[in-house]
Amino acid sequence: MPANIQKRTPKTNSSHGQVSENGQSKVKVTHTTKRKLYTWHEIPDWQKDNEFIHGGYVKETNSFTECINSLFYLHNESVNIYSHLIPGLISLLLILIDKYCVPKFNTTTITDYLFIDLFFFGAFACLTMSSTFHCLKSHSPGVAKFGNKLDYLGIVILISTSMVSILYYGFYDNSYMFYTFSSITLLFGFACAFVSLDEKFRSREWRPYRATMFVLFGLSAFLPIGAGLIHYGSHETWTRVQLKWIILEGVFYIFGAFLYGGRLPEKFNPGHYDMWGHSHQIFHVLVVVAALCHLTGLIKSYTYVHTYMLPVMIQT
Repeated sequence: MPANIQKRTPKTNSSHGQVSENGQSKVKVTHTTKRKLYTWHEIPDWQKDNEFIHGGYVKETNSFTECINSLFYLHNESVNIYSHLIPGLISLLLILIDKYCVPKFNTTTITDYLFIDLFFFGAFACLTMSSTFHCLKSHSPGVAKFGNKLDYLGIVILISTSMVSILYYGFYDNSYMFYTFSSITLLFGFACAFVSLDEKFRSREWRPYRATMFVLFGLSAFLPIGAGLIHYGSHETWTRVQLKWIILEGVFYIFGAFLYGGRLPEKFNPGHYDMWGHSHQIFHVLVVVAALCHLTGLIKSYTYVHTYMLPVMIQT
C-alpha cells in the first residue's frame, strides 16, 4: 500500500452506557468522522479503471453533496478536476473581456471577436465538462456514465470550434473554401457527438467504429491544409494558419493520449503516482498546453490577416 494512503477502519457513532447516582442509565454518544479515501480493493468494480492507481479513491457516494465536498480535500481525481476547471473558467472570463485581451487593429470587427470567442467557448465547454465529470464520477454508475458522455461531447466541441476558428483566418479571402471545410468539420463533429451520446454506438461491438470516426475527424484537418498547399503554396499556408503552432498542438495531444493509453508512468511503479503525476493527470495538463498552442496560432493568424492581408485587399 502506498505510503501516502493510510488504511483506517470505518468509524461510526458509538454509544456507551453509564449509571447515574439515582440508578437511572444515561447514554454518552461519541461522534466520529467518516473515511474519505479508499483503496483499489475497497471500491466497487464499476469504479475500477486503472489498476496501477492503488489508493486515494472517493468511494461511491450516491450523493451530489458529497461529490461537491470532495472538491475541498485531496484525492486521486483532484488534479484532473482543477487542471481543467481553472483554465475552463479562465476561458469563460476571456469571452467576457475579449476586447481587452485581443490585439485590436483599425480593421478589427465584431466578426473577429466572434471567431476568437468561438475557440474560447469550445475550450470552456470541453474543460468544464471534463472537470464536472471527474468531480461527479464517484456518485453512481448512472451519473458516471452520463458524465463520460459529456466528457466526450466536450472534446468534440473543442475540436470543432478550434478548426472552424483557424479556418476563418486561413481562408480569409476565400469564402468558398472556408464554408466547404467548415461544413466538413461540423459534419464530422456532429457524427462523433452522435456516436458518443447514443447508447447503441457506445456498446463494445461499436467501439472500433466509434474510434474510427474520431480518427477520421482528426485526419480531416489535413484536407484544408492540403488545399491550402495547392492553392497558396507552402510558405503562404504555413504563415496563414501558423502551422508551427498547429503541429505543436497535435504533438501535445498525441503524446498525452499515448501516455494515457499506456498508463505511463504509473505502470512502472504502481501505487506511487496515486495523488500526483499519473497518466490521466499528465494528459489533462497536455490538453491545456495544446489548447494554448492553438490559441497562440489563432491570434498570430488573426494578426497576420489584419497586418498584411487586409491592407493589400483594401488597396486593391
